[in-house]
Amino acid sequence: MMRLLTWNVNHRATRKRIPEGMSDAIGSLSPDVVVLTEYVPGPTREEFVAGLGSVGLGNVMTTPRVAGQNSILIASRTPLVSGDIFTPAIDPAFPSNGLHVHVPRHDIEILGLRIPDYSRSPALRRECWDWIESVASALRFRPSAILGDLNTDPSYPQTRCGDRFGRMESHGWSQAKPSGSSYWTVRGSQGRQLDHAFLSPHFQIHDATYIRESSSFTFAGPGTEALSDHAPLLVEVVRPSVPVTTLSS
Repeated sequence: MMRLLTWNVNHRATRKRIPEGMSDAIGSLSPDVVVLTEYVPGPTREEFVAGLGSVGLGNVMTTPRVAGQNSILIASRTPLVSGDIFTPAIDPAFPSNGLHVHVPRHDIEILGLRIPDYSRSPALRRECWDWIESVASALRFRPSAILGDLNTDPSYPQTRCGDRFGRMESHGWSQAKPSGSSYWTVRGSQGRQLDHAFLSPHFQIHDATYIRESSSFTFAGPGTEALSDHAPLLVEVVRPSVPVTTLSS
């Protein structure tokens, strides 16, 4: 069993103060690999990165800091190797919002992403999804996971990319399908599932959960005690001895 976690930590595009206890909260969920989106690196993050190390996630890679943009951080219990996939300059925000690594211990490639688009006429979101699908067509032949904040709810219409989840599944990818929402406004309106994970046919998804509260930690919500405005997505996966589908098809 391998535990993958993705979490939008709500730094927006500034070096917002990291709430006390965030690294301990992540560690309490016992992930093997963590993808943090909307993360902003910098020298003020040394204590947080050290905290990840203290909970067993001492192998860390981030995308380079781009002024005015946020980044991706990937942390693992075992060593990480830089990957060969780079997000294109579709938008100034996109290159720093994608990170590809290999985790040799688990023989899995991780592509951590955040689609930087919130608009109601999302041409940028569609371009990002076009790129994701093109990369996924090749990655499906390699043990891989694509996860992060994709800024898309499966209920959205085709114009807002709601159809892309079915298209990914039609190409052999398994989508984590937790119940509930990963994001909701502080006014309490209907929540959205914006944070997602896809696994290549090499893996089976055992369980997937959006975690709003766990142990003594409030991961997300409207209160001041919440660590973020997004709930983390925890996915447990297994790798069967025989692939789930025929990879050569």
